[in-house]
Amino acid sequence: MVQSQESSPTPDPIHLSVVVPAFDEADRIERSLRAIDAFLAAQPYTAEIVVVDDGSSDGTFEVVCDVAKGLGVSARVLRYEGNQGKGHALKVGFAAARGQRLAFCDADLATPIEHLPELLERLEGGADVVIGSRKMEGSRIEVRQPWLREWMGRGFTLLVRHLIADVSDATCGFKGFRAPVGKDLFSRLQVSDWSFDAELLLIARLRGYRVEEFPVVWIDQPGTKVRLAGDAIQSLLGLARIRLNAALGRYQSSEPVDLAAILSRTQTFGSTGAVSKS
Repeated sequence: MVQSQESSPTPDPIHLSVVVPAFDEADRIERSLRAIDAFLAAQPYTAEIVVVDDGSSDGTFEVVCDVAKGLGVSARVLRYEGNQGKGHALKVGFAAARGQRLAFCDADLATPIEHLPELLERLEGGADVVIGSRKMEGSRIEVRQPWLREWMGRGFTLLVRHLIADVSDATCGFKGFRAPVGKDLFSRLQVSDWSFDAELLLIARLRGYRVEEFPVVWIDQPGTKVRLAGDAIQSLLGLARIRLNAALGRYQSSEPVDLAAILSRTQTFGSTGAVSKS
């Protein structure tokens, strides 16, 4: 079953949708959502926040819905049963997003939301896909990841550069897209684990989209969901699957998410709480 809740609907066209995938983030997502909301509310354009609960079991959905009631920008919360992976959560979120520009960030805001203007500037300048980089000149790491995670990330990026796309940082959780491009890419996504970033970049290359990087600040946060050994093996297998999928032509067609099923249960919040339900 998939559930959806919505707060403060915005009647005007939405310029930017920020999608936040979340799995067991009840303890820290409120701080991140309030930071995103405060930043977006101060911007001259309309925006929405789309949170996708990836089958959490710690009450993340309830926490987010409670926070969403008091946010200054439109917020929607989607939930489905069972943990499917970050790639799947983003596929759902991008299918539901209504903005002309789409971006995603991690629930821990390891990359500060204040980088959004730089991301949007590059999209307005002609880029189809913009990815944050912790490794190019001008980036800054304020709090580093544990050394093993960092070296595993470097190894994965090295493989991506040789096998997928020549970028300095494939896995930074801060990326933006022109809406038609983002929806197209995620509709073709085949993998749901941590290798989905690499798959996005390969599909973007195959589709002829213009990809740009820009330097970001990174502040590692405790509470990562990465399981070093298991996810490392899964990511390597994911790269093999991606190359096989490309060889078999599986990225030539899309697999759109069934939004009618996702949004079959909705609840809308106004200034005094829930005002409609279906």
